[in-house]
Amino acid sequence: MRRLFSLLPLALLPIGFLAVMVAAPLWALADYGGGLDWEGVLADAYLRGKIAWTAVQAAVTCVLAVLLGVPVAWALARLDFRGHGWVLRLLMLPFVMPTLVAGMGVLALFGARGLLLSGWQDTPYLLLYGNVFFNLPVLVRAAYQGLRSVPAARLWAAQTLGAGAWRRFWLVEMPVLLPWLTGGACLVFLYCFSGFGLALLLGGTEYGTVEVEITNWLRWSWTSRARACWCGWCWG
Repeated sequence: MRRLFSLLPLALLPIGFLAVMVAAPLWALADYGGGLDWEGVLADAYLRGKIAWTAVQAAVTCVLAVLLGVPVAWALARLDFRGHGWVLRLLMLPFVMPTLVAGMGVLALFGARGLLLSGWQDTPYLLLYGNVFFNLPVLVRAAYQGLRSVPAARLWAAQTLGAGAWRRFWLVEMPVLLPWLTGGACLVFLYCFSGFGLALLLGGTEYGTVEVEITNWLRWSWTSRARACWCGWCWG
């Protein structure tokens, strides 16, 4: 506890810096248009729909990432096969790939003249696929680290007692994996909820997220008060 209090001043420095960097622009914007009228901004049914869609697409991406990522992570953590290291390296590719390149690749595969499927243009599936492609490695890496941290002695003991692979997963591995899985899913949700590049390129006008709406309305029609409100939404 004493060590925690000794580190508190160090934590206040970045917190204060972030608070100033966020609060100062909002204060400057609000100064042009008066106080923040959140009720007026959120009274629009169209805007509420955009907020709901932003949350839904992030939640669906989370579910898909968990369903697809956990089996991949389990195979990487438990199976020894040729190219294991290369698979782990390839999982880092979306982190270094520019968003525009990834989005154009998705359009090339599933766009109006897609190489694999055509007709996904102007549908929600295009954005969901892009989100899963971009964020699945986050979940896989988190689940992989969680599974690697399971003590081997527990697995051997469970196997000795007659527990099959499925029971070992739920009774031995899942309690250790759950915190890692929760953290990875939260990151995926936040990335998808606040993402801009993929939502702009793949979602278009109809399936764009809140971030896309902020950009469109700031450019064309909103007052300074509304801009401040939506910047506040974006930051927090």
